[in-house]
Parts: sequence; structure tokens; C-alpha cells
Amino acid sequence: MLKDTKANKIFLIVLVLLLALSFTLMKGWEGRGRATRSDQDFEFKANDSLKVRTIANDVVIEVDDSLKRATVSIGGNERDVLSVLKTTSNLSVEVKPKTNWFFRFFSYAPSTLMIALPSSSLGSLDVSTISGDIQILHPMKAQTMEIKSTSGEVDFLTLEAKESLKVFTTSSSLSGSEAKSLRDLEFSTISGDIDVQKITAKEIVLKSISSGVEAEVEILSSGSLTASSTSGGLELDLRANADLHVKASTTSGTITFNERDQSGRSAELQTGTAQEKVHLSSVSGSIEVTY
Repeated sequence: MLKDTKANKIFLIVLVLLLALSFTLMKGWEGRGRATRSDQDFEFKANDSLKVRTIANDVVIEVDDSLKRATVSIGGNERDVLSVLKTTSNLSVEVKPKTNWFFRFFSYAPSTLMIALPSSSLGSLDVSTISGDIQILHPMKAQTMEIKSTSGEVDFLTLEAKESLKVFTTSSSLSGSEAKSLRDLEFSTISGDIDVQKITAKEIVLKSISSGVEAEVEILSSGSLTASSTSGGLELDLRANADLHVKASTTSGTITFNERDQSGRSAELQTGTAQEKVHLSSVSGSIEVTY
């Protein structure tokens, strides 16, 4: 251990000043990086596919009809960790974390990855991040869509897929205005809420562990809906469907159909030809159905 001498005190003061100066410079550089962004543009046509991968950067995707090419933008001091590859019909964007000890020591704040597309019609949309938020600010269509975030939120306006639409989060919420798929749709979260104004698909799966699920749902002809939650509630508006066969079960929660409490731990109802099958289950959360 250092002795309490005048030289040692001077050494410690100098060390603290150097660290403070480095921290100030670092924060200033980060600020300039957020203000001065690095932009690139790439050829992108209708029905091309987009794949995005980040670790900590938030992702914002928008559509600008006035653009001729796709633009990819990130903070200027992160241009060295941005990798973009454009093949014939696929645009792949990846941001890797900085590995320099200086950035790790001061835990720099990643800037937002912003992607602007000239078309809202895609071949496929595949977006994945670990701790960043994902925002899709324009109605988008694709053959397939898959969006994943571990601890970041997912927010969208309107997503429409011809084949499959899947959105997964672990510890954050999943929210949007409208989601459509002509075939499969799956929304899944562990501790975040699922809150979507309107969901339309043939085969629908909604899963939450410790949070709630709230949505208006339309099941396409002869399709099905499976919704489950462990400790969160299910609040589903099924009034867009005329031919329902609903089965609901809970361990210790309550079941309500059209604001009428159902006795027991399970309940069932049918309307019309009962060709749209609905299976609802919870452990301790309530189940509320409007039809």
C-alpha cells in the first residue's frame, strides 16, 4: 500500500485529474458522434430484403418515398463498427460493440442506428438486437417478418406479412397499432406486456409469462388463436369474429365473457359455425373476452 507521503498525494491528484480529463474528452467525443452522424447509401428496390443486427444500439426504421436509395446512418465515432453488405436483393446491416479498452472503461453510450428505405414493400424483414429498442415508424409489408429484442422495447405502426410475422421480446414491452399475416403470427414476451390495437391472421399465438396481453383479434377463416399467460391477464376483443369456439382455463384467476363472470376454473362458448378455434389459458391472471 502507498505510504501517506507528499509525493504519493501529488501522484494521486495527478491521476484523478487525468482520469477526469479523459472522461470529459470521451463524453465530448460521444456528443460529437451523436451530432455528427456517418451516413451511407445503398441501392434498394421494392421487394428487396433487410436484415439488421445490433448489440446495444437502438434501431429506427422508416420509409421515405422521395429516396432513390436506402440510407444507413450512425454516430460518427461508431462508423468503424458498422458493417453493411448489399447483394443482389439483400441489404445486411450489422453494428458490433467497440472493443477498445478506452470505450469499455468509460462505457460509451451507443448512438441510434437509423435506416431509411425508399420502399415499404420488402421481400423479408429480419431485425435483432440485445439491449437496444426497435422502432418501425412506417407501415411495412413483407413476405416474412421476424423482430427480436432481449431487453429493449419493440414499437411499430403497421406490419403486414404474406406468410409469417414473429415478434419476440424478453424483458420489455411489445406494442403496435396493427399486425397482419395471411398465415402465421406469433408474439411472445417473458416479462413485458403485449399491447397491439388490432391483430389479424390465420394462425395466431400470443404468449406472455409475467405480463399481460391486450389486443383486438380477427381470426381469418377456419383459423385459430392460442393465448397464454402465467401471472399476467388476457384481455381480448374478439368481436370481429362471428364463428367462435372458445375454451378458457385458469388455475387461480377469473374468467369473464362479455363482462359476465364464469364459475369454475374453465369455461366454453360458441358462436355461429364455431370454425375459429380459440384456446386461452392462465395460471394466476384473469381472462377477459369480449365477443
